[in-house]
Amino acid sequence: MDFSVIGKEIKSLRQELSISQAELSNDICTQSQISKIEKGEVYPLANTLYFIAEKLGVDVNYFYDLATTPHLEYVKAVKEQVRSALNEYNYEEVYRIISVEKKNPLFFNNRKNSQFLLWNEGICNYYTKKNKGSALKLLKEALDLTKMTNKLLGESEIEIINSIGIIHSESGDFDKAIDTFNSAFLHFIKMPSVHNCTIKTKIIYNKSKALTKINKYKDAISECEKGINWCVKNNSLYLLGSLYYHIGFNYSLLNDYDAAIKNYNKAITVFELQSNSEIIKYINQKIDDLN
Repeated sequence: MDFSVIGKEIKSLRQELSISQAELSNDICTQSQISKIEKGEVYPLANTLYFIAEKLGVDVNYFYDLATTPHLEYVKAVKEQVRSALNEYNYEEVYRIISVEKKNPLFFNNRKNSQFLLWNEGICNYYTKKNKGSALKLLKEALDLTKMTNKLLGESEIEIINSIGIIHSESGDFDKAIDTFNSAFLHFIKMPSVHNCTIKTKIIYNKSKALTKINKYKDAISECEKGINWCVKNNSLYLLGSLYYHIGFNYSLLNDYDAAIKNYNKAITVFELQSNSEIIKYINQKIDDLN
């Protein structure tokens, strides 16, 4: 049995929930003990592991299973399959994966993994059935799974809130969407540490699109500029081209065609780096229409 795997998974779960070692150790053991467990320097006592599991939102048996078989890589592979299928809008494949993994103890014995399945089921529910109420119910259930584990939301919870905002926006409730994106943003900036900087970019971009829908073009441009600054700060190309494009689009709605074309060309530069010929062709047509 490889107990070092347990320490690594405790650290991973703790960081996902944005819990410090001191917070995790509270009423269980010392902070230094948690540090040693995570490094694999000591093995936790059975009762210590039980309370750690409880605070992290997993069944204690999950850790014992993890120590005997390479389950962690399997869970990561499943999540990657779901993300890949979603990126390709293959909702039926996502449903298929979820229906199988719901019966898997690695998922139903782990609140974080169950949350992942519910979150993506909610997204698929909205896009395939257009049932906003049912989709939001699933996303709320996903949030509630880990709500009791920490006073601060983790990255996955913030992404779920962002998904809720997207559903409000795409169903035409733009004011509710903007309030939701603002909530997600506030939770993000409260996190003591950030592992995935693209979450903030997503929130900003989605809020900007909602602002455009209610004709707040200058506000939308301002949000996109914040997103671009964030991308530059983190050396990230994620959504950078889309942010420049959206600035150009809003300037075109303001009839400032020079500014629109300038930003469209910046978007093209980014998409050229990403070899995205289809979107480049689309933006060039936009520029031709303005000339």
